[in-house]
Amino acid sequence: MPVEPVTVETILQGYRLSTDHGSVAFCGVNLIEGRDGAGALTRILVDTGHTGRRPSLTRELARRGLSPDDIDIVVCTHAHWDHIENLDVFERAQIVLHRNERRYIKHPHRNDHACPEWIDAIFERYQERIREVEEGVRLIDGVEIVDAPGHSAGTIAVAATTGEGMAVVTGDAVQNSLVAVERKNVLVFWSDAEATRTIDKLVTLADVIYPGHDQAFRLGGNNKVEYVQDFQLRMTGLGGDEPGLSFDPGLELRQEIMPGIEEQRLA
Repeated sequence: MPVEPVTVETILQGYRLSTDHGSVAFCGVNLIEGRDGAGALTRILVDTGHTGRRPSLTRELARRGLSPDDIDIVVCTHAHWDHIENLDVFERAQIVLHRNERRYIKHPHRNDHACPEWIDAIFERYQERIREVEEGVRLIDGVEIVDAPGHSAGTIAVAATTGEGMAVVTGDAVQNSLVAVERKNVLVFWSDAEATRTIDKLVTLADVIYPGHDQAFRLGGNNKVEYVQDFQLRMTGLGGDEPGLSFDPGLELRQEIMPGIEEQRLA
């Protein structure tokens, strides 16, 4: 029998905003809805964002008539702080994480600023609800885990068969459209070579990419980017003529590879 198409909806858009004083780190949060093997409606949230986005997250769920208790599964594409800090909101959800990511966060590299040692303590609190996964694990009909390492040791993507084709929620395996075009991950904590292979893999698989820090897009011929969502962001607290404020609109890819990356081992 054909698989019933699932739906993918962006709850919070991701943005590639940064400053010379640090990263804003707004990741995309996406909701997948479909049926499990018994035909029951299942809601899967891919990433949760950081605590600075918590009011927006709960508000956007409520706007759809949902509460955190309506989420059945939370997929952590990886364990970086900006993607996982709202895990505690979802008290009844199963938490999905790649087994290699779970191993890595027990002893993260000293230079890994996206995964400080306290990250492991967060996951330890929910140990009884964690499901460790790898490539090919089916969450529900039409929704599978895809291995996507490189940005981190155990980054995963989620592939969903929708009525518009294959939607792939990539986390930071593909942070934004420029990464997909240039085939280079902008921020690498584990392996640059693996990160590059992952980008090729996900771009080939996807009809629509839901990236970690950008709006959803299609990648057409000649690497032409077609966004399927409108950019929506209102900055507050700053005027355009604020003393000392300047803007750098440059979109060139500036890759950062963590120092000491070759020293890393999984626990």
